[in-house]
Amino acid sequence: MRQPLAQRRGSWRGARPELGIAAVALLASAAAAYAVASTAATVVVVVVFAVIAMGVVSRLLPAPSGATTVPEIAIDRRLSTGRSFTYWRLQSQLKDGMASRSAYETALGPHLEHLLAARLSERHGVTLYGQPDAARRILCANDKDLDLWPWVDPVRSVSSSAEGPGIPAKTLARLLQRMEEL
Repeated sequence: MRQPLAQRRGSWRGARPELGIAAVALLASAAAAYAVASTAATVVVVVVFAVIAMGVVSRLLPAPSGATTVPEIAIDRRLSTGRSFTYWRLQSQLKDGMASRSAYETALGPHLEHLLAARLSERHGVTLYGQPDAARRILCANDKDLDLWPWVDPVRSVSSSAEGPGIPAKTLARLLQRMEEL
């Protein structure tokens, strides 16, 4: 005597005859549909069989063995840099980051910081967040670059006020040039 479906969940060995019959039924139905109504009907028959098969398979799969947990991601000001940026969003961030200090701190600054961290890690084996002094020495190789560090310093204070200009265009250009040279 066969066990009830609830007790047989997850067992495929006993389903071989049923799977064979389903395959033969699919082939026969597809051949009949092709003979009667051409390729379009065959596609419809195969799709309908696939939907039915997915429903049957979902019933045969074992139930989850407990509650699945979704890992929590800590929300951080650097989190936005990992998201995909479109060209226009980045253009807007550049423009806004040069106009306002708060716009720089909330959008463009974390993005530049992330890019610098990636460059330092890949090319120099230095982590920006773990070794900020070494990162500063690499970025500011000479005295004229010392003014770049406050713009990408990972421990800089985030200004929430919209007062004050953002990063000057010449400083931004020098920072990007220096990051490319690294």
